[in-house]
Amino acid sequence: MKAPILLAAIAFSGLALVTACGDGGPTDEEIQQALQAMVLQPTEIPEALQSIRGEFADNDQAASGLGGGATKGQLEAWGRILGYAADFQTGDPSPETFVNALSTQVTLYKKADGASDSFTDRVARARAADWQASVDLTEFQQEELIRELPVDDSYWIHLTGFQGTSSTETRLVSNDIAIFRIGRAWGYLNVVSLAAAAVSDRAFAESNVEDLLLKQIEHTRSTLDSGLLD
Repeated sequence: MKAPILLAAIAFSGLALVTACGDGGPTDEEIQQALQAMVLQPTEIPEALQSIRGEFADNDQAASGLGGGATKGQLEAWGRILGYAADFQTGDPSPETFVNALSTQVTLYKKADGASDSFTDRVARARAADWQASVDLTEFQQEELIRELPVDDSYWIHLTGFQGTSSTETRLVSNDIAIFRIGRAWGYLNVVSLAAAAVSDRAFAESNVEDLLLKQIEHTRSTLDSGLLD
């Protein structure tokens, strides 16, 4: 069976890393531990998925990434401190509805204003992107989903279409990309889901994605509230 890959939207995340300042604040190790606590945890990842990446990246790497993201100068102006990404993908496609790939990420800034400016830039880039050109789907549709989430800012784009998974079978694919901001951190969740052959409802994955998103939001908020990053 041909399996959908994690879509090109992953380049939209734009991770970054800079060294923590020696001003009595948290150490680099403490920041890394905090950000790893903010993303979805291993027990929350669907069982069929396998880890393909878990890493930090510096500003040079973020600025040179795909997708026409922010420049190094912008990253530094926003006061970006550190970003972390964990990516997962299935190695064994199922005939049932399942999550095919997932990326859970978070980025920390020195101040909430910088995080807000970066978030605004990401949303503008997402709205201007030609998503259809980046995915191999027929009968492509995209829409922005509005949810009342316990965050300062949020954006959720829902991409759907059909993909041939064999010479005789075509199945519905949903790629949900959500970003949110809480104070001086913003999180990113990208989930690719493949529907069972009989499913035609383009909202088939939304409930599951929202459950995962709320878990990541709770991790981010509780870590920020813990005082570890003060």
